[in-house]
Amino acid sequence: MLTFIALVRIAEPIALTSTMPFAWKLVLGFNIGDKSNASFYAGLFISAFALAESISGMFWGTLSDKYGRKPILLIGCGGTALSLMIVGFASSFWMALFGRILGGLLNGNIGMTCNSHVTFDEAY
Repeated sequence: MLTFIALVRIAEPIALTSTMPFAWKLVLGFNIGDKSNASFYAGLFISAFALAESISGMFWGTLSDKYGRKPILLIGCGGTALSLMIVGFASSFWMALFGRILGGLLNGNIGMTCNSHVTFDEAY
C-alpha cells in the first residue's frame, strides 16, 4: 500500500508540471490571440489544474473518509490519465483548458496521500 501511495504522490506533480515547458508554444499553436497574449493564456492553462485541484480537495477528502482511500486514489489516477489524454488530443485551446480543469477536479490525491503517509495503518 505504501508503494502505491508513493507512486500516486509522484504522479500528481508530474501531471501538474508536465505542460509547463511547452505551454507557451502550445498556446501559440492553437492560434488564440496574438503572440503578445500567449503568455497570459499559457498562465491560465498552467494554473487551471492547481486551482481546480484546490477547489475539489475537500470533496475528495470527504469521499475518502466515507469509501476509503484506495477507490478514491484510483479514481484520481484515472482522472489524471483521462485529462492528459484530453489535453494531448485537444484541437483548441478551450478543449485543452477543459482537460486541465477536469484533471484538477478529478485529482484530489495530494491531501489524501499526505494524510495517509502520516496515518498509515494496516487496518486500511
